[in-house]
Amino acid sequence: MVFVRAEELLPGMCLARDIHFYEPSLQSAMILKSGQKLSDVQITQLCNAKLDGAYIDTVRSEVRVVSSINQQIRREAISNIHSLADNFIDSSKGVQQGDIEAIGVTTQELIDSLSSQKDILINIADIKMYDDYTYHHSLSVAIMSIAIGIELGLTNQMLNELGLAGLLHDIGKVAIPIEIINKPGRLTSEEFDIVKMHPVHAAMHLKERHLVNENIFRGIVGHHEKLDGSGYPNHLSGTDIHPYARILAVADVYDALTSNRPYRTPSPPNEAIEFIMGGTGSHFDERVVHAFLRKVAPYPTGSRVKLSNGEIAFVMKNYPDQPLRPMVTVIGSEKTYDLSWDLSCLNIVITELIEDKKLNRTLINM
Repeated sequence: MVFVRAEELLPGMCLARDIHFYEPSLQSAMILKSGQKLSDVQITQLCNAKLDGAYIDTVRSEVRVVSSINQQIRREAISNIHSLADNFIDSSKGVQQGDIEAIGVTTQELIDSLSSQKDILINIADIKMYDDYTYHHSLSVAIMSIAIGIELGLTNQMLNELGLAGLLHDIGKVAIPIEIINKPGRLTSEEFDIVKMHPVHAAMHLKERHLVNENIFRGIVGHHEKLDGSGYPNHLSGTDIHPYARILAVADVYDALTSNRPYRTPSPPNEAIEFIMGGTGSHFDERVVHAFLRKVAPYPTGSRVKLSNGEIAFVMKNYPDQPLRPMVTVIGSEKTYDLSWDLSCLNIVITELIEDKKLNRTLINM
């Protein structure tokens, strides 16, 4: 049993104690019984009643991962990116104003959705998909970039520009031969030179048609630049790199590292975050990295994880300043570990984020 604050309650959590409260909208007293699994409506009622929280039965709870972006917006985004990419590789047509307008509508929908849940960490596991990598990668980068921009206090216009740059940043890759994109081994220097031109091809195509402004252009063309000047295509350094490009760089690298590719298995979230943290100040902007760590949940609330002591647990609570050390509860027991604040848990770390199918196999073998 563990006490969960009202704003952190999730559908599927099972009450460990009765709750008596007054529902203002119904003007009546209400009771939720021990053993009852909470619904969205009941959680709203508890929040409206201004209760501090509830005691949750960690053994019987079936917590689902909260979605960051609804399915309809995601489908629209992928469809619009796909259509724009088709026009990009069609030399007789090219990207049209209508393509950009459709992407712009998607961008505003993403901004509205993320702005309405400012206090919720972005669920990376929920937005990642491995088919049609370029298109889903562009959506993931846009979502993370907008979330970072919100945390940094960017205006709505700036968020629109940043989101557009995120959705468009890798369009140039669709013109690269597929045998290079999906090559399982190391690229030759000639092949890598081709890959390094994808930001330029995308940005110039859009700028020549007056479809993007200078801010979006510089965001796209500079998303592989590094603060120390070791990036590409122009070896820019420090403040010569546009702020949008610095934001896109962090989101792009995180999503690329944690995605399944023909030439590399995905890195665990903790390793990807440690890589980014290790590059802070040399490759990545420090303010951007800190904003990223406050907004992205590598282990979302409700997800299942494997601990270094061999136990399987689900995540009960995230701490924005300690993204790799949430509060977890061991599945099938009453044991709860607060990895951030409990000194007795200092030697316990999360070693793996477990997908639902893999979870079933793991539990069977335990």
